[in-house]
Amino acid sequence: MILSHKYRFIFLKTAKTGGTSTELALSPVCGPDDILAPLSRPEERKRKDSPARNYALGLGRLGIRLPGEFRHHFPQFYGYYNHMPARQVRRMAGEETWRDYYKFTIERNPWDRQVSFYFWRTRHAKPRPDFRTFMLSPRHRGKAFRSARMKNWWTYTIDDRVAVDRVIRYEDLAGEFDAVCDHLGIGGSVALPGAKGHTRKDIRHYRDFYDDETRALVARWYAREIDTFGYEF
Repeated sequence: MILSHKYRFIFLKTAKTGGTSTELALSPVCGPDDILAPLSRPEERKRKDSPARNYALGLGRLGIRLPGEFRHHFPQFYGYYNHMPARQVRRMAGEETWRDYYKFTIERNPWDRQVSFYFWRTRHAKPRPDFRTFMLSPRHRGKAFRSARMKNWWTYTIDDRVAVDRVIRYEDLAGEFDAVCDHLGIGGSVALPGAKGHTRKDIRHYRDFYDDETRALVARWYAREIDTFGYEF
């Protein structure tokens, strides 16, 4: 998540949509007063010359480590964080900033996105469960892999309505990202790195992972995204 006063934009970061690559591309052009929420330690090392900054509030400034659930439910005591939803960002940034700044995010075909999420969520599992097991087994909605269901919709909506000025399509990420940079007046060469491609070695098309049941499950879980953006299997 980035809130840039220099270029007057707010980037809301969704999961498995190239969000980290987008942050890594934007971080070097941000100003010293901009808010850059922290990434994971490996990703922070990649942006060593433009690290997370200005995100901490209250307990966060004291360096007190708190459980993620606390930080996410009470950001006013900690500060801005990765994948912060629109409602919280609006409250923290203030109505004027929220209204006046250009807000954008990224979305991806839910069936494709779910396969990417599967590989990321199970990256440390030995043996790795197959896709169907991950999707259907209650065990994988518990402590092992937490929920198989993603929550991107809540990142860029408020009261169940899209609350950003632009939703970049992952399918044309590079082209649409360039258009956003042009709109914001970000000059020079801003290239998108591949931040997390190493978590997936299987290059089969996403459709090859599905059967009728898991295909229908994704259609039910992400009906809002599918209806809003016209995605098809």
